[in-house]
Amino acid sequence: MELCDVVDQFGNRTGRIVERGTKLEPDEFYLVVQVWIRDEKNNYLIQQRGLQLKSGPGVWATTAGYVIAGEESVDAAIREVEEELGLQLLPIYLHRIDRHALDNRVEDVWMADVIRNKIGTPTPGEEIADYKWLSRDELEEWVKLGQFFRYSYHGRFF
Repeated sequence: MELCDVVDQFGNRTGRIVERGTKLEPDEFYLVVQVWIRDEKNNYLIQQRGLQLKSGPGVWATTAGYVIAGEESVDAAIREVEEELGLQLLPIYLHRIDRHALDNRVEDVWMADVIRNKIGTPTPGEEIADYKWLSRDELEEWVKLGQFFRYSYHGRFF
């Protein structure tokens, strides 16, 4: 069971904590993170969600997850990358490139700029079936072909 802070449309905690999946009021949101990892050659690390998952099985996407109660967004980004890809990022690698409300979520979009040989080789966790490094052009092609999840903000950053 994951407990999450309820936030307002700007990502500010309301003081209410709920179990993940609880139906929220129209003016309440979960805070989630999406983490893009970019190497020194402008390749992006993407991952395929496990085929056994209820939500989006087999979908290629970026690292994402819910911020748990009491956790800061940047810490959730670091935790999710470690859980899903086995990589340990430092806060200095990360910068938030966007925050927006969508449906019942406030989404913090993080970019991690890394040097590939310094972060090591991904070791996918149980939620991840596979991973790949793609160039920006390859990523765009995957989006066009429907092979990669199309994020609402995709055109603004890529």
